[in-house]
Amino acid sequence: MKGFATLDFFAVAFYLLVIGLIGGSFYRKKATMQEFFLGGRTMPWVAAGISIIAADLSAISVMGAPAWSYKNNMQLIWSPIAYPLVAPIVILVFVPFYSKLNLYTAYEYLERRFSLNVRLLVSLMFQVLRGWHVAVALYGPALVMNLIMGIPVWQCVLWMGMFTTFYTTLGGIRAVIWTDVIQFFTVVTGIGLIAITAIRQVPGGLAGTYDAALKAGKLSIVNWTADPTQLTSTWALLLGGAVMCMAPLTTDQAILQRLFTTKSTRDCSMSVKLQSVLVVPILFALYITGVALYCFYDAHPDRLQGLTNKDAIVPFFAVRELPTGLSGLVVAAIFAASMAVMSAGINSLTTATTVDFYQRVFRPKESAEHYAMVGRIGTLGWGVATTLTALLTEKAGDLVLAYNRLSAVVSGPMLGIFLLGTLTRRTTGPGALLGAVAGMLAVAIVIAFTRWSFFLQGPIGVAVTFAAGYLASLAQPAPAKSQVEGLVHGTL
Repeated sequence: MKGFATLDFFAVAFYLLVIGLIGGSFYRKKATMQEFFLGGRTMPWVAAGISIIAADLSAISVMGAPAWSYKNNMQLIWSPIAYPLVAPIVILVFVPFYSKLNLYTAYEYLERRFSLNVRLLVSLMFQVLRGWHVAVALYGPALVMNLIMGIPVWQCVLWMGMFTTFYTTLGGIRAVIWTDVIQFFTVVTGIGLIAITAIRQVPGGLAGTYDAALKAGKLSIVNWTADPTQLTSTWALLLGGAVMCMAPLTTDQAILQRLFTTKSTRDCSMSVKLQSVLVVPILFALYITGVALYCFYDAHPDRLQGLTNKDAIVPFFAVRELPTGLSGLVVAAIFAASMAVMSAGINSLTTATTVDFYQRVFRPKESAEHYAMVGRIGTLGWGVATTLTALLTEKAGDLVLAYNRLSAVVSGPMLGIFLLGTLTRRTTGPGALLGAVAGMLAVAIVIAFTRWSFFLQGPIGVAVTFAAGYLASLAQPAPAKSQVEGLVHGTL
């Protein structure tokens, strides 16, 4: 039985080295704050759009989506379909503010619209959520690589963390975006190799794969049940997917920072359009890959010997079935996905820490070069912190569940606050804070006392935050004109 050969190890090591060198090449000793955090606002919209996808296309998705359809069916595909549906809303409502206000972080907008307290709270919520996500993205694939190749988990985490922190600290956002572009195409190539190889070895090729998948029920894509406890309810997927797709594009600094690097409102809008157009077929391809793997192993059940965790089906197939060298490329693609998420994460985390807290609260009158230096130190600090968190994690499953619960509680209220700010003139800062508290409590109650689908928790958080925040604001004096004009949709 074929295993991971020396050439495969060399391919992975070479890939990591090249990424590190390319990222480090963007180092500028006297970089200003705008250059380090925003690339001088000169990044091409194509690169920014691709980087947005890479920022959230972690190894959890690259391995998890195919694993899901391998074990179940295609019903989860409805969630990402919401991306092109919410893109026009993002472009119409949010992009004008984000491109014209010259922001470093999305949370600066919240101070102008509401208050400093709202800005700091939401920035802190983002930092907790994204920091946890980076740790998950590092630990998950490391655990699987340990199962497949026998590499100690701590070594996988340490190497990924070290290389990613190295080039992100040196090159700033330019290094992040351009290495994201490279890693995006590496992931797409790796998944394509797996799907094509699997389909070619199924009796009958593509037609045989389709027939086998249809017979096994793997091509089921709809579940019209109204039962809120069913994870794959199409209604829950569409409703929850809309929130899950909109929230990152409007509230997540790791995503928005790429938009802030573009040259104009038009370029910002084009980046959102590109992301929304590309992400659906990419995720669809991931689910199709899982179906192809099922058909392959259904035809060759003897080749499954040695698989102890079905979630590892993608690297298992790559190591066992792809030619030597190409196996290394696919494993490198899995590493690439996690590295892209980490680079996006620690860069945005240090931007929020530096701009929202260090500059705004503690040292507001330093030079642009000083803040860039603090940004490098912060990137190194966040890289070490997230790597250590991943190293100290013993049970990836528990961590993943903890992240999902945290995301469900936090993401909906965050989106609700931004919607209150951009769509209503009457909402006040204290009202928005009360709404966020109510939204988080509502989601926590749903989690504690029901078994409703995870996808419904985001919409509940948004709805309760919006309604409670607006009603609470009606009991307070109306916001000043300076907090409304040019900061609410329709007043620009």
